[in-house]
Amino acid sequence: MQIEDFDDKKPEFIPQEYFNGTMRAYGVVKDRSGKIIRSFKADMQGSWDENGVGTLDEFFEYDDGETQRRVWTLKPNGKNRFIGTAGDIVGEAQMIANGNTVLIEYTMRIPYNGSTLDINVRDWLHLQKDGVIINHSKMRKFGLKVGELVITIIKDLP
Repeated sequence: MQIEDFDDKKPEFIPQEYFNGTMRAYGVVKDRSGKIIRSFKADMQGSWDENGVGTLDEFFEYDDGETQRRVWTLKPNGKNRFIGTAGDIVGEAQMIANGNTVLIEYTMRIPYNGSTLDINVRDWLHLQKDGVIINHSKMRKFGLKVGELVITIIKDLP
């Protein structure tokens, strides 16, 4: 799948509009075999400043009681493109919007067996006609699939 596959898909996904305000997400984490190993709920708050820089503040609550916070900074980098940074992201995430879809590619540092592990993530977000986003992510290490996320994001409309 390539981002160009979504050239004419509607509704148009405009990150500055969708990631502005309050959102809620529900998701599952799968291991490399496809078995669901965790589920979570996330509350998210997005905003954009006068320079077009976005902040997406995410608070996750996992079914095992763990909580996690990630704050993304999204800086414009050309038409429909952004560079994202966050505390557990190694380097910069590349984000591009096209049609009803946003693709984000990044390396995430995760805790693993008392240490950390860097995994490559390819994150696809598809905006649906009713304003819901269906998000699916593949996580890889050394080119091998190590996990997957499936998420639904719902925007609280005023």
